[in-house]
Amino acid sequence: MSMMKVNKKVPLTDSALLDARPTDIVIPIMGATGAGKSTFINLLLGHIGSQRARVRVGDQLASCTYDLESVVIEGQTTQGRVRPVNLTEQHRIVIVDTPGFDDTTASDFQILKRIANWLEESFRRNMILGGVIYLHDISQDRFSGTARRNLEMFNSLCGEAALDKVVLVTSKWSRHGGRDFKKRVEELQNVHWKEMLYPPQGGHGARVMQLTPQEVQGRQTLDRQEGASAWLVIHHILSQLDRRLTKKTLDDVLQIQDELVKRRKSIPETKAAKELREQLEAALRIQEEMLALESEAASGDPEAEKKLREKEGQLREMHDAIQQNKLSLWARITRKFRFQWLTGR
Repeated sequence: MSMMKVNKKVPLTDSALLDARPTDIVIPIMGATGAGKSTFINLLLGHIGSQRARVRVGDQLASCTYDLESVVIEGQTTQGRVRPVNLTEQHRIVIVDTPGFDDTTASDFQILKRIANWLEESFRRNMILGGVIYLHDISQDRFSGTARRNLEMFNSLCGEAALDKVVLVTSKWSRHGGRDFKKRVEELQNVHWKEMLYPPQGGHGARVMQLTPQEVQGRQTLDRQEGASAWLVIHHILSQLDRRLTKKTLDDVLQIQDELVKRRKSIPETKAAKELREQLEAALRIQEEMLALESEAASGDPEAEKKLREKEGQLREMHDAIQQNKLSLWARITRKFRFQWLTGR
C-alpha cells in the first residue's frame, strides 16, 4: 500500500508519529479520568523492565493527560509463551495514553480533536492498529454519568466494525474492601457493555479482561501482579493481530479513521462530534423545561414542583459527568442556563 499524503494542517509534535514506521503497532488506551490509563502504562513498563521515564499519573479529580502521550516499546513483540509467527523484532508497540472526555482543563471538542488528529495521522502513515484498550474503574460504586458519557464517545470513535479489536479492562480490583466486584462485572457485561460484547449486527465483539491481583501484602508485590495482568492484555492484542496478519485481514480501521481519511469528513461531521452535540442539546432541553416550570412551581403547583425536582436531578446527573471544576464548552453553556434559571436574568 502506498504512503498517503500527510495532512499538513495538523502539527506533528509526537515523536511516535514523526518516526512512524509501517510496522508500528498502535494500541490506544481510553477511558474516563481516574480509570488508571497512565498507571496501566507504568505497570506495563515496569513489568517488561523498561528504563523509560514513566508517564505522569494524576488523581481522580484532575486529569494529568492533557495531550496524547505515546510510549514506544521495542523488542517485545516476540515475547511470551505463544510466539506470534508473523510478528518480528521490527514491530514496535506504540501505546497511546489519551485524555478522558471528562478532562478538567480542556473542552470535550478539544479532546475529540486531539484524539481524532492522532488516529488520523497514524492511519495516514500506515501504522498498524493493533487494538484498543478501554479502562473502567471497578471500584466506582455505580455506573456514573461520567462513565456512561465516556463509553458513548468511545463507541462513536471506534464503531461496531472494530469491536473485535477492543479489550474492556476493569482496573483497581485491589480496592474491593470486601465489596463484590464480580457482581459489578456481571452488570457491566449484561447491561452497559452488552452491545459491545454482542454487536446487534452480528460478528465478533469486544473482549473483557481485568487487572486482578491476588490477596497480597506490599505495594511492590501488587504492582508486579498488576503489571503481569497489563502485559497479558497487550499479549492478547498481539496474538489477535498475528491471526489477522496470517489471514491478511488488516483493512479494518476505527470509525473515526474511516470517516476522516477514507470518507474525507471534517471532525465536526463525524459520529463522535455528533454524539457531543446530542449531549449538549439534551442538556439545553432540560434547562428550557426547567425555565418553563419555574413560574408554575412558584405559584404553588405541586405537580410542577415535582417535575422541576426531577429535571434538577437529571441536570445534576449531567453535571456529575463533567465534575465540579470542569470548564468545557458543555459545562459553560449549562452553567449559564442554570444561572439564568436561579436568578431570572
